[in-house]
Amino acid sequence: MGGRALGCVLVTGGAGFLGRAILRELAKPAADGAPPPQELRVLDLRPVEVGGVVSLVGDVRDADLVLAACRGVDAVVHAASRIDWGHTGPGELAAVNVGGTDNVLRACREVGVGALVYTSTMDVVCGTRPVVRADETLPYPRRFTNDYARTKAEAERRVLAADGPELATCALRPCGMYGEGDPYHVANVLRMAKSGRLRFRLGDGRGAFQHVYVGNVAHAHRLALHSLMDPGSRARGQSYFVTDDSPALDFFEFMEPILERLGHPLPPRSRRIPYGVAFALGAAAEGAAALCRPFVRFAPALTRSSVRFVCHEHTFAGDKAARDLGYAPVYSEAEALDRTVAWFREQA
Repeated sequence: MGGRALGCVLVTGGAGFLGRAILRELAKPAADGAPPPQELRVLDLRPVEVGGVVSLVGDVRDADLVLAACRGVDAVVHAASRIDWGHTGPGELAAVNVGGTDNVLRACREVGVGALVYTSTMDVVCGTRPVVRADETLPYPRRFTNDYARTKAEAERRVLAADGPELATCALRPCGMYGEGDPYHVANVLRMAKSGRLRFRLGDGRGAFQHVYVGNVAHAHRLALHSLMDPGSRARGQSYFVTDDSPALDFFEFMEPILERLGHPLPPRSRRIPYGVAFALGAAAEGAAALCRPFVRFAPALTRSSVRFVCHEHTFAGDKAARDLGYAPVYSEAEALDRTVAWFREQA
């Protein structure tokens, strides 16, 4: 599914965890022989010092800057967002995730960008209940558990609604991403293990959680870009879950081999905190953070959302991406784990 050759591609958030992986994937020839884009452009709060990449430093909330970044661009990957699980105010999340997306959409229309791939998240369908082998027919929940999921869902709605004759759009929903440079799942668990604060596992061990390697998510973005450039693309106006082939495991079961290879084994399986107790502790931690916010800001290690994600099942079907985009993981689980462990060892 090569589509036509890409001229200039803009990646917003290109200095981030996924953004860097997307740049790496786009910079090399595709397996089907499609060449890299003629120009790779990045808009991020931080500069990107990679050969051949045009780095623009700024905020997606700056409409004029976004417009300038989109001039001369054939396609956009909009991966910039404020990622948060209850530590940031709803105003900032809305301004970046929704307002920033509006700026990108407006700029794409004004300068004639042909395609926009939006980096969404599995969180947009996650509420208070477990999610079991969900596909893209699962509706947004009636009540979101945090403002991050709510704002990402609103941005996704706007991107998909914008699909039309002049601008082709789709949204990719990665599951729990991990890999080299992961600042969220692996980094947080490793930090707690190193500090001695990780003394228990949460839940009963039956809450399967779907992970996906960041390189495979980047590969899915490349496929989506090329698909949207095809006038007959089935991807237009569609959302897609992006998963690996590996089985979904309890969050701690998945993390265990990574942490063991890094020399920081997890607590034994017998040492667990029940879901109800962990949820109450998360609520207390959030309350303490809110009370302290006028004087000092801190991000609680445990929140109600994090407890739900770790203890409830969150599994997804990737059949639609395979059918419409030709997606299949290009990095095996073994290679993904090796790359992840090697990166974190280098940082130690």
